[in-house]
Amino acid sequence: MGRPQNPLDPDAGPVEAFAYELRRLREKAGNPSYRKLAEQAHYSAAALARAAGGQALPTLELTLAYVAACGGDVEEWRQRWLDVAGRQDAPAPGPEAAEPPSAATEAGAEADIEDGAEDGAEDGAGDVPVGRGRVAGSRKQGSRVRGMWIAAGVVLLLTAAGVLALVLWPRAAPAMAWSPARKVLPYTFEQGQSKVDGADPARAGCIEAVTLTSQEIWSGPQRLGNLEVRYSAECGKAWARLDPNAALINHHSDDIRVRLETFRPADGSASRIDEEFVRDRHWAGMLSTRVGCVVARGQIVIDGQASDTVQTSCAHP
Repeated sequence: MGRPQNPLDPDAGPVEAFAYELRRLREKAGNPSYRKLAEQAHYSAAALARAAGGQALPTLELTLAYVAACGGDVEEWRQRWLDVAGRQDAPAPGPEAAEPPSAATEAGAEADIEDGAEDGAEDGAGDVPVGRGRVAGSRKQGSRVRGMWIAAGVVLLLTAAGVLALVLWPRAAPAMAWSPARKVLPYTFEQGQSKVDGADPARAGCIEAVTLTSQEIWSGPQRLGNLEVRYSAECGKAWARLDPNAALINHHSDDIRVRLETFRPADGSASRIDEEFVRDRHWAGMLSTRVGCVVARGQIVIDGQASDTVQTSCAHP
């Protein structure tokens, strides 16, 4: 037989008296080993031994499991536990109140219970059978580990999905940073149209023109062409024009768009285009310079990647 548990003094206090009665209940049940009780109580043998150790008041759940395994009156012992717990001089509940003991804690406590040698012969030296306390602790730890792995897996999947989306579905190009125009004029293409604001300068016959000012358009380290303010003295109009260089004209991509704007700050008028690149010059509608100077603004989008919005100085003949 193993070492007996420490003797208890039922007059030392309510907790020791409570543990003393738990031991007596076990004796009346035929003094079964704590391992045998653990099979019915679904708590570890070490937890049941500590319940009757007298060091601290066990939890109500552990107490009732102990009592039921010994064949005692569960309702009677529920009231006994409530009486002890309600006394002001009762110590705080033991470790089982916070969390069921870990396997290592149970193994250490097992050496002090009455039937330690018997238990070693039944289940192998140092082996602690699984009871509810141990299962609960293992489940909590296992749940935390599984939760960590699941979270890591979700992060990896989302990252992979994001990379795949960037590769297969390139993001849409950012919108052109148009001017804060108060009036956007319709851009007309009819042949022989009148020389009105917003008209196509080529179809309006304003082809004799000069460049008033220009600004280079870059995409990263690559120059794509010039953004210009063109002016026709005959028509008294100016407009924004893209003059592409060879790198842009011969670019391998078939997904190139040109965005241009002719803007007149004096009255907030603007003419805009957003169209597919035709491997040649592009221009927006013209505006009269008699009202004020004209600004050219533009952007080039290649495979969904937009250049910076470029703006010339405000030009006037």
